[in-house]
Amino acid sequence: MRDRILKLIDLRRILRSFDCWEDASRGKGGHTMFFREINGKRFSVPYSGDKEVLKCYVSQMRRKFRLTPADGISDEDFYSR
Repeated sequence: MRDRILKLIDLRRILRSFDCWEDASRGKGGHTMFFREINGKRFSVPYSGDKEVLKCYVSQMRRKFRLTPADGISDEDFYSR
């Protein structure tokens, strides 16, 4: 998997296209929470809210939300949304 740095606005758009949602009221201070429901289970990933999302956070979200090539979502499909 070749993840890369993304602007927060781009990450939000990509995640929304995979039925993920954001709830800023669930985070503390400048933090926010991203969620995705998979097979009736809700998964969440907190994020600090920086304008630039580092590769390690993109990788973490992709793994947690099952958006990796192993889950059938190619890198090209993920980043092209």
